[in-house]
Formats: sequence, C-alpha cells, structure tokens
Amino acid sequence: MPTARRNPSPTMAALCVRLLGVLAAPTSGAAPPSSIIDSDDDDDGDESNSVMAHAFAILLSAAAMLAGSLYVFYPAIKAATDAGGGGATEEDLDGGGTSGSSATEPAPALSLVVPAYNEEERLPIMLGHTIKHLHQDHDAILDRCRSLIGVASAGKSNAPRFEIVFVDDGSKDGTSDVVRKYATSLSDSNRLGSGGGKDIRIRLVHMHRNSGKGAAVRAGMIRSRGDLVLMVDADDATDFPDGLAKVLDGMRRLLKDEGGDGGRPAHDSSSKMGPAPPAAVFGSRAHLEDSSCADRSPVRTFLMHAFHFFVRTLCSHRIKDTQCGFKLFTRSGAAALFSNLHLRRWAFDTELVVVAELLGVPLAEVGVKWHEVEGSKLDTDKLTLAMVSLGMLRDMVCVRACYTLGIWKVTL
Repeated sequence: MPTARRNPSPTMAALCVRLLGVLAAPTSGAAPPSSIIDSDDDDDGDESNSVMAHAFAILLSAAAMLAGSLYVFYPAIKAATDAGGGGATEEDLDGGGTSGSSATEPAPALSLVVPAYNEEERLPIMLGHTIKHLHQDHDAILDRCRSLIGVASAGKSNAPRFEIVFVDDGSKDGTSDVVRKYATSLSDSNRLGSGGGKDIRIRLVHMHRNSGKGAAVRAGMIRSRGDLVLMVDADDATDFPDGLAKVLDGMRRLLKDEGGDGGRPAHDSSSKMGPAPPAAVFGSRAHLEDSSCADRSPVRTFLMHAFHFFVRTLCSHRIKDTQCGFKLFTRSGAAALFSNLHLRRWAFDTELVVVAELLGVPLAEVGVKWHEVEGSKLDTDKLTLAMVSLGMLRDMVCVRACYTLGIWKVTL
C-alpha cells in the first residue's frame, strides 16, 4: 500500500509559488498570482523569523554577559588557579649581620621590602641612597622605630637593627647580582670596621617565575622579621630620607589617634610585651594635597585623578593615592593585610585598602617627595597605558565584588 506524501509546509509552499512567479515574469509579463499566496503563511513566516531573531539576541546577550563576567572576575580566577604563585626560594646574604637568622635573636626594628623586576640599572641608585641614609642617621632612625614599638634597648646583641628583603620577581637581567654585590660590600665594610654594615642584613628572595608586583611584595612581607615593615619601590622615585621620616611620624600620629600617646611605653627587648597594634601609613603623591610634591606628566596626572575617583568610590575615601610605592606597616598590620591578599599585579594596593577597611585596621596617608624616574614599567604608549589603567579598574571592581558577594573572606 503506497504511503501518502506529506504536503510541504505552508511557508515552503509560499516560497515556491513566489519563485515560480519570478521565473515566469520575464516571458509572460504577468505578476505572481498573489491570490494563491495564503496571507496566513506570510504571518507564520514573519513570526518564525521574529522568534529566531529574538532567540539570537538572547544568546548574544548571554555570551556578552559571560564574557564580561569572565573579564571582571579574571583576577579571582587567576588567584584561585595559581594559589602558589610559582613558589620562591630565599638567600640570606651576609650583608654585615650574622649569617642566617635565629629565632632567638631580637627582631630588627625596621624591615625594608623591595620588589624588583629587571631593575639592574636603577637598583644601584636606590641601594646607594638607602644604605647611606641608614648608616648616617642610624641612631635617630632606630630611636624613632623603638619609640613606636616600645623597645628601649636591644642590649648588647649583635643582631642587625635593620634588614632589607629584596624580592627578585623572576628578573631576566642581573638584578640579583646587584643585590649580592652590595651585600658583599657591606660585609667587607664591617670586616674593615669602616661601614657600620653590622646593623644591616640583606636578604634575597627569588620568585621562581614572574608573578607580579603584588605577589612579590607579599612574599617579602611574610618573610620579613622587623617590628616595622616598609615597602619601598626599587626605582628610588620616593626620596628615602624624607619619606621615611614622614611615614614614621605619620605612624606615631596614627597610633596616638587610636588611643595611644604617639609611642608605646619603652620596655626592654626581652620583655613579654605584645607587638604594636595593626596599622598602616601610605606615602602619597596625590595632587589634591598641598604637601604632595609630585611632578608628573599630563597623561599620568589625568589617569591618576581618574584612578583616585574610582578608589574613593570602590575602595575607601580615606586614601587618595594607593599606588605610591612607599608604605609603612606595623608587624601585626602587615601580617593581617598581606595574609588576606589575593591580587598579584599592579592593583594589589587597592585590595590592601579594602581589607584594611573590612578588618578595621587604622590607615593614614602622608605626602612624600616623589619624582618620575625613567625606565618605569608603565612608560609605554598612550594606548597601552590606557589599557593598563582599564585593567586596574577591572581589578578594583573584582575586589569589591568578591568581598561583597562573599567569594573572598577576610581572616585575622
């Protein structure tokens, strides 16, 4: 028994009739017999096309939202999938202090953490200025640090009063060799009795691969031993004597405002008195402050003002300039903030501010002398600089979203 043939769909029939009419028109001159085209078929075709267009628009919108979400949350995804940051190894260089560090020796009064990536050319300038100032104003700096942490005397210990922790973030040049050279020079000065190098220990941390400035600073902070910890950029853009005096003074005022007397009661280093409370002081180049002495290019000035606006909106109104590479922390403050840090690259400073707000860590901002230095990692064309700025804005949005949604949580 023959099977019945299925009739073509109305829409297909209408298309066939139209096609026959077009083919017949040149010879007969007759128009397509519209009377045989069912108007309902046209309505069905239009409705089908509308549904398809609507579905495509929904799919396109969903794809755009997915791509946008992946872009915004990329730092969080990167932090989750690369929790180890590539790992790091440490050298304890004999920069005049005792080789190695002992758990029983008194902690240094001040640690400097210096992240460095391909800084072979600029690092010697920074090292020269920094070590010279620590030598020349040794007693005054030590007294100011001790007044903040409440240590009256370190006795006759030979332990270094200062340490400098350099973090080589996977450099491809001779950055680490420069650090070793200066450590050897300090050791020789100490041996000859001419340099006072015994009060400075130099340590070197190697990131196994380039992991970003945030990851490098975190690695240095968690390895530092000082009662006060100062983050210093390797480019020597901030005047070290001026900056150190101002952040120490800012820390004194901050601790006083938080209920102290501007300095802790002095005690012997062997006592059981607890560490200074969590606190942080940010050096600032903000143009909105009269005390800021920065001299910046017009493009960087515009981007800085825009960045300040988003910092106030997304992070905190207490800090205008989060990106200056000169920040002082108490030991407990550094531990609280950097143990919660997720961002690994340029915008990590903004997460520090958000974490400080969530934990209630006191923050202060002081103007410092600062000048632009050739060789900056951001000395690029305007398009690239704009893309970097957009990436930093993305990171701030990611930080605020992750903490607001509970994706990231802070712990003491």
